Amino acid sequence: MSTVVGRLAGPVAGALVAGAFAALFLVTLAVMRLRGARGREATRRAYLFSFGWANWI
Repeated sequence: MSTVVGRLAGPVAGALVAGAFAALFLVTLAVMRLRGARGREATRRAYLFSFGWANWI
């Protein structure tokens, strides 16, 4: 996604999109850890929430 935006709008916009997804992942990971998920399970859940929705497009 950030590659497409970077090509169409410029590298700064692409970096902003990548940073937004990274921030979403880190926030989701923190929430999963607070809810009790640990280790790989927390990472897997955060990944699916942050990036897994792209499979439905």
